[in-house]
Amino acid sequence: MKLALAVLSVAALAGTLLAQPKVATPAPSKDVFSTTACVGCHGVSAMGGLGPPIAKTKLTDEQFMTILRKGRGMMPGTKPDMLSDQDAAILHAQLREMPWDPTQIPLAFKVGSLLTTRNVALFFLFVSLFALVFAVRVLAYWAGNAGLRRLGPKIARFGRGRAAWVFVRSLVVDGLLVASVWRKDRVRWLWHGLILYGFLGLMLADVLMQIFNPTRADVALTHPLKLLPLLSGAAVFTGVLYVYVRYRTDRFIDNGVTLGRDFLFVNLLFHTVLSGFLTMWLNQGGAAGWIMPIYIYHLTSVGLLIATSPFTRFNHAFVAPFLAACTALTEAIVQDEKDLGFLREPSPGRDHKSQRIAEGLLRTIDRDSPDAIRIRYYP
Repeated sequence: MKLALAVLSVAALAGTLLAQPKVATPAPSKDVFSTTACVGCHGVSAMGGLGPPIAKTKLTDEQFMTILRKGRGMMPGTKPDMLSDQDAAILHAQLREMPWDPTQIPLAFKVGSLLTTRNVALFFLFVSLFALVFAVRVLAYWAGNAGLRRLGPKIARFGRGRAAWVFVRSLVVDGLLVASVWRKDRVRWLWHGLILYGFLGLMLADVLMQIFNPTRADVALTHPLKLLPLLSGAAVFTGVLYVYVRYRTDRFIDNGVTLGRDFLFVNLLFHTVLSGFLTMWLNQGGAAGWIMPIYIYHLTSVGLLIATSPFTRFNHAFVAPFLAACTALTEAIVQDEKDLGFLREPSPGRDHKSQRIAEGLLRTIDRDSPDAIRIRYYP
């Protein structure tokens, strides 16, 4: 009897509880989201900006706190002194309650979502291969003008090991260190070095970033991975401004052949560095709406710089050291044999002027003669 009464009592209590209306989960006690830096990247409605939409988040409490404290990708971690655990819990609850509205997802995020690490890598792989093909063609052309084929038998007698040492040493001393300019004009060498070594610094910074910070997470301004590209970019930018001044003041800057392509290279380099600095400043300032468009502008500038490099003054960076190395090797062989077997072209790097002089002279002597003149050249 007592057991039956107990069962009936439990059943009655359960019925009473089930009959009561369900109480909704209380809304967050205060608005935390709009007072945090989250708005800068995820948008005022939490439907995305530079970062992804986080409204109606499905993250568990543990997942949410882990990402909040440690960060993910470009998102930095938030320390407890900036956002307490209690406010973080309110923030999580608030995001769960925020409405999901796909029409609020900005175009910048939709475009940016395509710029995954894989897609960007594939883009630059294609651009780099395109540039490499034409760079090899440019080098092959100058190798033909430098008479390397005729040097073949002499290199064999000179010694291939010795020849390789002379060639590589010249690439470093005359190419990388630009020793000839250093000996003639050290001020000019400094301005030249701002672009050369600044650009090499940017390339090194990108390699180091891929190794030590592959997610491109934000780091402090004093971090070496941030300082190196900052200082290198500043050097390149200063060098480019100097070149702009030279275009206005140096009446000999037009070599008669590559002026347009030279100016294209300088402008692309200017926009590459400028857009890189703008991206960083906007990210630091929290201007999320502008970061993605400027970042796309930066990627476009870099892509164009690489793709057009074999056709612009950028080829000077690899053609001039190659020709200087050819010169050093040829002179070493001349000193060894005292007879090279062909005359050398004076005024290195100005074969196009000799070409025009020869064509003009031939037209003066014989107007009916063909203009197909080819001057074999080495610097």
